[in-house]
Amino acid sequence: MRKLIIVVFAAIAFNAAAQNNTASNLIEGGKTLVELVRVFKSPKTAVPHQSFIENKDSCLQKSLADICYKNNSGNNITISFFKRTGLVYATALTLKIANNGQECLYELQSGVYKYRIESGDQKLLLSEGELKLNACDKIVKEIK
Repeated sequence: MRKLIIVVFAAIAFNAAAQNNTASNLIEGGKTLVELVRVFKSPKTAVPHQSFIENKDSCLQKSLADICYKNNSGNNITISFFKRTGLVYATALTLKIANNGQECLYELQSGVYKYRIESGDQKLLLSEGELKLNACDKIVKEIK
């Protein structure tokens, strides 16, 4: 008798699983339709926009700036930079720019720099002062 009951229950379970239910078909079709709408409504410009943010963030995170000088003075010039740390100036960086030339310093740490612009071989002082560089600054200066 037990064997007969087990066989009957197994046959019923097998038949119930194999039935095609229209409600389950409607639910699965609805899920597929929702997924298709998500694919077509997703923003298409998300990837280039993210790369721009990452580039901008990298200069913010590392506190880097760029500075360029154009020489239109008629003489060769020398520009020296000294980074201020506290009350002391250190880390001398020097640019030598030929007449009608341009030179740049890329990825400088942001902060306060003392600069000194000298002309020719005689070291004639043209200008001297301090310059504050903020993160992501791109400065272009012209010397006349």
